[in-house]
Amino acid sequence: MIMHRYALLLCAALGLSACQSGFQVSTGDGNFEKLSATGFALHQDVRIPPRQAHVSFQRGAREPGAGEYAPHCELAVSRVLEAAQTVRAGVFEITGVHGVTHYVRRRNQGIQLAAADGFQLVADDDTLMADDTGEWIMLAYQFALHSDGQPDVQYLLCGGAYGFPYYARYPDLEDIRLALGEVGSLTFR
Repeated sequence: MIMHRYALLLCAALGLSACQSGFQVSTGDGNFEKLSATGFALHQDVRIPPRQAHVSFQRGAREPGAGEYAPHCELAVSRVLEAAQTVRAGVFEITGVHGVTHYVRRRNQGIQLAAADGFQLVADDDTLMADDTGEWIMLAYQFALHSDGQPDVQYLLCGGAYGFPYYARYPDLEDIRLALGEVGSLTFR
């Protein structure tokens, strides 16, 4: 009887392990702790403007400020300087990955009906009559970076587009690749 229980327990354990699904980064599901990126390769020198500590990339180009409607990446350094800074091309070890949520409170614009001048579906407190709180979020991966030659480089943040909490998602690998373009790429195990 005991042997029968062990056999049943073993079959159940093997059966349940077969049901376990593997993590795929391309789903944008936010399982950042299982992300297998081990390095970030910066393919060209990047200039960080004066009085800033990061540079943004969107649609494969350096952007002064990332637009909120498309995925983007930011390369950040530890110090804000009065002069421009240069991050030299090279390979950075990724020492950790964690999820970040950025919150933005947006003023609701209301809905303007073309047939009724001045009519909007907005309550007196400036919120939409629906369940809109005006709060947008961006879900992002923050890759902690390390390089002995460039210790001021801290992290690469790659986020999805801002959206209402229900619609927000982490960027997938294609989003990250498109945001960085030819400037850089992630390396995997």
